[in-house]
Amino acid sequence: MKQLTFALFVLFALLASSCAPAGATGPTSAAVPPTEESIPTVAVPTEVFKAMNLDEIPAPSLENNLVGEPPKRDIFVYLPPSYGNPEKRFPVVYYLPGYGDRSMIGFNLPDSMDALVESGAVNEMIVVVASGASKLGGSFYVNSPVTGNWEDFIVQDVVGYVDDHYRTLARAEARGITGHSMGGFGALNIAMRHPDVFSAVYSMSPGLFDENGLAESQIFASEGLIRGFVKFEDGLAALPLEEAQKRTFSSSQPFALSYGYAFAPNSDRHPPYLDYPFTEVDGQLVRDDEVWSTWESGYGGIAAETQQYKDNLLKLKGIVVDYGRYDEYDWIPKGCTYFGEQLTAAGIPVKVESYNGSHQSVLGTRIRDFMFPFFSTTLEFE
Repeated sequence: MKQLTFALFVLFALLASSCAPAGATGPTSAAVPPTEESIPTVAVPTEVFKAMNLDEIPAPSLENNLVGEPPKRDIFVYLPPSYGNPEKRFPVVYYLPGYGDRSMIGFNLPDSMDALVESGAVNEMIVVVASGASKLGGSFYVNSPVTGNWEDFIVQDVVGYVDDHYRTLARAEARGITGHSMGGFGALNIAMRHPDVFSAVYSMSPGLFDENGLAESQIFASEGLIRGFVKFEDGLAALPLEEAQKRTFSSSQPFALSYGYAFAPNSDRHPPYLDYPFTEVDGQLVRDDEVWSTWESGYGGIAAETQQYKDNLLKLKGIVVDYGRYDEYDWIPKGCTYFGEQLTAAGIPVKVESYNGSHQSVLGTRIRDFMFPFFSTTLEFE
């Protein structure tokens, strides 16, 4: 103990002498105890992390589907530059890609996001890319007994995993949701239904129908397409169950099939497990108006949903719809305009913006200059 005390005395003496002003000599200056200012501050340790992470996560919401979608999914997680400080927590923006897509088109993570942060254009945030791409191309981010509960996958599985594994600000006020095309629809639909999970939404070129949108969409663009789907459905009906399930994925109209699985599923039927609005009787196409209405309410039904979910929509801190005026899908600009009109008429604040562009020609620019700045000023930060 005496040796330890002596060693500490020597250490303090050396520190004091090294801090003494020039010309200070003798035992008096060496014996001065260290002040608070002279004690070196200990830096917060830097956490080792990767800016981009590819995580395979459990997806219990997708279990027991009828088409063999795996109950595990990959997500991309971007972490901002200051994530190395283990005492900091960050808001999260969830990005939902479009039909068949798995990433942000036109925007590079992590480089483009790091550049935005470094320039001061946006605050630091975590970004999660969670694709709804399915075996047929797209899930539309809705719950379906056929393809699995994709809405629950985003709201419960993905958000729960990210909050458990990363330093997030785990509250709705610090979560935003966005997406493009099919993902733009998914972002609006999920935000509308879950304001307790997400507080703001920015939707880019979303799939939205006005009153005539379904009829004008590529799903029913011609009589030939309709007859082709009816023939495909009749062909599956003639096959044994196992063979019909395999042949389902050979459809020449995967978008129509995916849309039907999402919005008009029928797990009690023989594959393709959906109700199609047309049949052929004596060579003539016959439309079932009730089934047609079910298909219409997928991307459509906006007027009714605005009233049904008005209270939820009013809880959101920001709603933005962003679309290109020259979108190849003519029904999208019409649907976006209609969506804005319905919310405005109901007294729900919404911002609808159009720009000179097509479905995805300047998507990267919109993400960089508008989407991320929106969340930077709308979400809560530490």
